[in-house]
Amino acid sequence: MEEYNVIISSAGQNDFLEITEFLELLSPEEATVYLDSVLEKTRILAATPEICPFARDSQLRLRGYRVLSVDNYIFFFTMSGKNVYIRRILYARRQYDRVL
Repeated sequence: MEEYNVIISSAGQNDFLEITEFLELLSPEEATVYLDSVLEKTRILAATPEICPFARDSQLRLRGYRVLSVDNYIFFFTMSGKNVYIRRILYARRQYDRVL
């Protein structure tokens, strides 16, 4: 099975760093658990991103956004060819429609 290339946008990288720094302040152990979850989910994206559902929001769905939950966060990503583009990583309870 051919794998997809997982590419994280600069906004997604900033989100990841902010989340990691926040969790590190709360609990280094929690930050480690989050990082492990991210690595596992990234492997899933690289292998089978199409199993992830499209975003519920109709505007995001029209733009091809799919979602992947990682603990209390949602990875918003799009696909093109053999590339998976992680656009944002946001807290699940955040009103993300204003950010995307």
